[in-house]
Amino acid sequence: MSTKDYIREDTIAATATAIGPGGIAITRISGDDASSLLKRIFRMAQKGGKPHGEMSSHRLYYGHIVDPDTLTVLDSALAVLMKSPHSYTGEDVAEIHSHGGYLLPKKLLELCCKHGARPALPGEFTLRAFLNGKMDLAQAEAVSDVVNAETEESLRIAEEQLEGAMSRMVHQYNETILDALAEVEAQVDFPEEDINPSTKNHLEISISAVKENIEALTKTFEEGRIIKHGVKTAIVGKPNVGKSSLMNRLLMKDRAIVSPKPGTTRDFIEEPISAGGIPLRLVDTAGMRTASDDIEHAGVEVAKKKASEAELVIAVFDGSRNLDDDDRSVLREVGEKCTIVVVNKCDLESVLDERALRCIAHSKRIMRISAKTGAGIKELKEAIEETLLGRNRSTDGFVITELRHREALEKASGALSRFLDALRSGESLEFLALDLRLALDGIGEITGETTTEDLLGRIFSKFCIGK
Repeated sequence: MSTKDYIREDTIAATATAIGPGGIAITRISGDDASSLLKRIFRMAQKGGKPHGEMSSHRLYYGHIVDPDTLTVLDSALAVLMKSPHSYTGEDVAEIHSHGGYLLPKKLLELCCKHGARPALPGEFTLRAFLNGKMDLAQAEAVSDVVNAETEESLRIAEEQLEGAMSRMVHQYNETILDALAEVEAQVDFPEEDINPSTKNHLEISISAVKENIEALTKTFEEGRIIKHGVKTAIVGKPNVGKSSLMNRLLMKDRAIVSPKPGTTRDFIEEPISAGGIPLRLVDTAGMRTASDDIEHAGVEVAKKKASEAELVIAVFDGSRNLDDDDRSVLREVGEKCTIVVVNKCDLESVLDERALRCIAHSKRIMRISAKTGAGIKELKEAIEETLLGRNRSTDGFVITELRHREALEKASGALSRFLDALRSGESLEFLALDLRLALDGIGEITGETTTEDLLGRIFSKFCIGK
């Protein structure tokens, strides 16, 4: 049985809000039996002593959740019925807005399943919306991105994709390639004739422009990946240089223990923060030095491991002390990794020889801060953003965030390159048409016009239940 057939034959239900203490929990039902199921378990309150009539679509009604088998009232609630096709999934959809908590939403979902629904799979509501033409695949993926966004920038990008920014661009590429394909196929019936020079020139100009636009969009992937998924960032340095103080200052809370005694941090602490719209997985590590005991040695080894795994390293040095062998070993440990060198304690008398530090740090960026007073922290965050994303960010602000989008665009770009080479060298019209069709297939993978059940399964399995 195909995914499409399987999806459409069942009525599904799920708790669409987070389980736990809260004023409201929403239970969502979708499918052919959504309306009849709602009638079985929801009793509208009487109006003026008289029962309500039928529920109108897209109107909210007050009433009670009732088990029809036992007539037990579970809760007072609000309910809404959204008739097909004017609903999120394109099917009949019912929502019950009950009180929140742990037990009540669970019992309500059990009641729905007892009377005709089955538990929804992860992302199944959005999968139905895609299969029923309510959104394309790029927009469907954006639903998950909106839910999981960690920064304002990642939310902005996800919202733009959900509103169809990428889909509109892809549609424009698609239209231009289709026009070119029509031109080529119109010539296939006359193989003895060469393509008209003006037509050939027009095809080369239009397809070259599309290829350039696709390549420009493809290049935004690294920026998009960083904004969406974040960057694992390790704070390293010898003991007592202020690594934990810096982490607390960046987090704006006392998360790491701070002590004048060296070696306080023995294990690592990991916390998320946002710097310039970039989510960072910030890791505070034990001080790197020659260990005095087995426990400290284990902590130093963990610190080295975290530094090797990190995409960005913040190497911290004490500006009130001279460089020593432990400081030098820290920079040797990070090697050629993307690193920002931080000279801490600028609120104290400066003793560290910055010229000597620059010699051993080579081209790494050096920032002066005080984790104690907060001086230089704003500039450090700006340096992190610039180091990770560069000075030249995407001009229109839209970037791609999914690896599969980049691969699909690269597939389309490669096919268009082959088309242009074939066009210039006078290859057979059949080969020209084939390359254009391959380009259309690549672009179609983004919006879901070209897709497989396995791909849909991988995409929607990442969604939360109820979305």
